[in-house]
Amino acid sequence: MAGTETAVVRLSEMTDGLEAVCFALLVKKVRSTTKRGDPYVKCYFRDKRVTLEAPFWHDNRFHNQAGQWAEGIAYRLRARCEQTPKYGLQLQIFEIRPATDEDGPEGYDFFDLVETSRYEIEVLFQSIKNRIKKYITDPCLRRLVEDMLEEHGPLFKKMPAAQSFHHSFTAGLLEHVWSMTKVAGFLADHYAEYYEGLVPPLNKGVIVAAAVLHDIGKLKELTYHPAEAKYTKAGKLIGHVQMGRDMVREAARKIEGFPEETLLLLEHAILSHHGKLEFGAAVLPLTLEALLVSFVDDLDAKMNMAARQCLNSTTDDEFTDKVFALDNRRFYKGLPAELPADEEAPDLP
Repeated sequence: MAGTETAVVRLSEMTDGLEAVCFALLVKKVRSTTKRGDPYVKCYFRDKRVTLEAPFWHDNRFHNQAGQWAEGIAYRLRARCEQTPKYGLQLQIFEIRPATDEDGPEGYDFFDLVETSRYEIEVLFQSIKNRIKKYITDPCLRRLVEDMLEEHGPLFKKMPAAQSFHHSFTAGLLEHVWSMTKVAGFLADHYAEYYEGLVPPLNKGVIVAAAVLHDIGKLKELTYHPAEAKYTKAGKLIGHVQMGRDMVREAARKIEGFPEETLLLLEHAILSHHGKLEFGAAVLPLTLEALLVSFVDDLDAKMNMAARQCLNSTTDDEFTDKVFALDNRRFYKGLPAELPADEEAPDLP
């Protein structure tokens, strides 16, 4: 609604007592009842930086409508932010409707509402393809990896790497694989030279192929959602490790003369990439290639969880909040340094 006299701000810029227009993604709805038995709906709205709760009690004029609002949809809100003693900042909504492209002049940008990779999608994708060409010399193995990226490319480029924990944002899987192929390639070069007497030599092609395809089953385990990926039925019953192995095996059958030993090494690296049975691995890593891939996957996931806490922390505390997946550790943020307000992501090799 162009021309409104109410200021337009980001949701994350809302402060106590401020009434403004903002755009926000509805990420979750919770229905419940009060101790008196009165029904209510709590809606959680977010932009890229913050999530705020908007309660709709039984006598609120939006109570019935709120039950019909769709999660994953962006809305244009006119609301006031209020600090509550028990629940912190909450939204009191006066007007609400779905956002449209026509709201662009007011500042609506869907991708400002969801967390995404800070890097250019096509740059990441091309970087992965370059490493495939560099490290995978077996023509059948290279064709397998390239064919699977071609077939699943659009979804692969936008899927998060997980529902929560590490790289849990749009294009998170792509960023995770880019990072893994970079580290895995470096370590494959190092250890192939370090242990040059190995017979057969360390298979760098299998290492990089597994780094690319280890989580390919996530494309079937999860359904893409801009706020939070949802598990599919097959994802809950089977899981991405086995599903990914099946996808690779099916793709390999289409390639005449695919080496049986190479496929076995690749399948094993995928099935064991979680490293330990209690972490979801189907088998323990029993080859040097699988061992390396499992360590790189674990390292990249844990570094992402810890680093994002440091990057996204807005408190004055010198330590982050607890990181549940890392044994509830609170990471030291270090001494602050002056950085450009809108520092651009660097070009990536």
